[in-house]
Amino acid sequence: GYTPEWPDMDKFKGKIVHPQTWPEDLDYKGKKVLVIGSGATAATLVPAIAGDCEHVTLLQRSPTYFIPGRNENELADRLRVLGVDETWIHEITRREILHNQAEFTRRSFEEPEVVRKELLDAVRLFLPEETVEKHFTPRYRPWRQRIAFVPDGDIFQGIASGKATVETDEIERFTEKGILLKSGKELEADIIITATGFNLSVLGDIDFDIDGKPLNFADSVTYRGMMFTGVPNMIWIFGYFRASWTLRVDLLGDFVCRLLKHMDEKGAKKVTVALRKEDSNMPLLPWIDPENFNPGYLMRSMDLLPKRGDKPEWQHTQDYWVEKDQLPEVDLDGAEFHYE
Repeated sequence: GYTPEWPDMDKFKGKIVHPQTWPEDLDYKGKKVLVIGSGATAATLVPAIAGDCEHVTLLQRSPTYFIPGRNENELADRLRVLGVDETWIHEITRREILHNQAEFTRRSFEEPEVVRKELLDAVRLFLPEETVEKHFTPRYRPWRQRIAFVPDGDIFQGIASGKATVETDEIERFTEKGILLKSGKELEADIIITATGFNLSVLGDIDFDIDGKPLNFADSVTYRGMMFTGVPNMIWIFGYFRASWTLRVDLLGDFVCRLLKHMDEKGAKKVTVALRKEDSNMPLLPWIDPENFNPGYLMRSMDLLPKRGDKPEWQHTQDYWVEKDQLPEVDLDGAEFHYE
């Protein structure tokens, strides 16, 4: 996991825990617990432990967006009441979810202020306006970072009940008793949980080389977010940020099978992608546009990732509705493919 280096962390007399290395014997019952972070992990932890702690405090540098809702699928439940076959229910609800995700993403770009108000209004059902304004009103446009689903608004219910509190501030330094904020306020804790994200593991952190030469993926250009210029016989299975990860896994699985069959037909043992003549003056950009999507784990690892171009072939579009039609139609004999 990723934990920033804050001043005087070694002076804290309690325990510091990262969720990715959670000790099995961690006893937080009756303790004062401070959770640092504002993402899905923090939002899941706080309501899960609040009932057993003396008190739990969520400390965030800045707010994030959440979607509270019922932890069930009303359409699926209704179809079951009507006696619809489970196979049909699965396909119908799957299509509805895909449609809703795509529509929400579109609206986040085209009418961000409307979506922003809808998200904040949902939080206002649980918390007073002052709390929402101070602690749950992000500075960025919706969907520039992932939006966590909060089942039944559990974290907001915990805050409203007084079992949990939230602080929005920056850390000045650690103290023996807890954390001193830049505002001058000190938060005391027995346990500090750093729900501060993770370090992106690019292709499993494997050290690749080609003919004895170390491979730096940052020197390559991505082909549709799955292949790399100059790297033979490799496809990276990387999913979507704003939709189910496995949607793209399915698409790429089909693409791999089609590519392998094509190689068999050509009698080829190796396939590599390369920029075409018309791509020679194409600007090379960061793997993903930070104006589009910019979570911390991605921004911290951008120097490890391949470059992208300004043409569809040399980008990871993050759009299932585009790729589900484009990937099956990719011309495997296009100028970007080289077979041996």
